[in-house]
Amino acid sequence: MEKKDLSGHPRTRGARSSFNEESNWSGDYPISFGSIPGFDGSPIFYCVEGKGKPLVFAYGVACSSLHWTYQIDYFRKNYQCIWFDYRGHRRSPIPSNLETLTIDSCVKDLKSVLDFLDVKEATILGHSMGVSVAMEFAHRFPEMVKLLVLANGTPRKPLETLLGGNFLQPAFGLLSKFQKEKPDWVEAGWKLQEKTKWIAQVLGNLGFNSHLVHPSDIFTYGRQMAELPPVVLTRMMDDYQHFDATSWLHEVKVKTLILSGESDQITPPKTQDLIHQLMHNSEMAKVQHGSHCCTLDMPDYVNLLIERFLLQNKY
Repeated sequence: MEKKDLSGHPRTRGARSSFNEESNWSGDYPISFGSIPGFDGSPIFYCVEGKGKPLVFAYGVACSSLHWTYQIDYFRKNYQCIWFDYRGHRRSPIPSNLETLTIDSCVKDLKSVLDFLDVKEATILGHSMGVSVAMEFAHRFPEMVKLLVLANGTPRKPLETLLGGNFLQPAFGLLSKFQKEKPDWVEAGWKLQEKTKWIAQVLGNLGFNSHLVHPSDIFTYGRQMAELPPVVLTRMMDDYQHFDATSWLHEVKVKTLILSGESDQITPPKTQDLIHQLMHNSEMAKVQHGSHCCTLDMPDYVNLLIERFLLQNKY
């Protein structure tokens, strides 16, 4: 399958992005994008920006390239920045087999993308559920991972610690069951978000530092969340809430930078502390006032933390 260099840009860009629709992407920072067959033939959208050593960005469930957009803006100047859409997210359609909406599939699809691009070794950056994807990938394919950057993740069962307790586990279980039994009802209720925008308001209070993040970025995320088919969210979360790397994470020897938002209510700092304890070749960077989306709250500071880590490790 031939890769195509195109002008324009498919990435969800933040309100503080340094480029616009009229930018010429065939110049200093070349871009290529398209769809490739995933591990089972399902179309998977990918994008490559810039040239140099590869950085691979993995976002969270029900998220998008928005969550890494300011980092890609910055690092595409000196690195080859690669990102892809999980199946059922944004430009990757819902697979015919809904059972493949799993972290395992995300890992296999990432392997397919890197094989297509002929990337033999890369630094993997994961945010939220993308941390689980990055850790699992490094565990399965250690020869392909040079460094890891893990932002706002958890090594196990995210609903156990969400908002400081596990009370949402049974609630989500009911939602998942209801979605399977009455999908039309759930779909209709989900679409109300597009009119009320309530989810953006809730996320603004829980998932971001509203004093630091640009309001338009919260709104964009809320809109994208409302556009996501609920079957994708429930299936992915069904799988994600059973993810547990604690029994094998010590086997991942690659040098790792862990980013922890001190005000993160979604994956509280204690979950990143546990990752740090289990990964003996890791270092921790606490982001003061950082929320679950510290990459959007304080992008310049996060960029400097990542850049220092890359340079210290001669990458």
